[in-house]
Amino acid sequence: MGNSKMQTTNGKTNKGQIARSVRFDIATDKNDEFHTLFKNEILPILKKQDGFKDELLLVQDQHVLAISVWNDMDSARKYESTTYPQLDKTLRPVMTGKPTVETFKFDSLSTIA
Repeated sequence: MGNSKMQTTNGKTNKGQIARSVRFDIATDKNDEFHTLFKNEILPILKKQDGFKDELLLVQDQHVLAISVWNDMDSARKYESTTYPQLDKTLRPVMTGKPTVETFKFDSLSTIA
């Protein structure tokens, strides 16, 4: 049985969760505005996306690393092509430079049982 490693959920093949990272810098003096936008506009939209599981927002001074976790690659790709461009546009006024986006296979190695 060559497919023994793949799990199926609701008849669909599940090849593992996906994490998407977006790195960017907050524009000078825009930290408060960024946090307000993220909490009130970005997060509610993320939560409505098919396959969205979680968001981890790491901020140090002006540097941001936002990591979203998705059920599968299809969900992550759909979000990236349809919704992400809108969110990027929303954040443009509070960010500097162009964001760096990367996609990873997500392996949860939590120490919390």
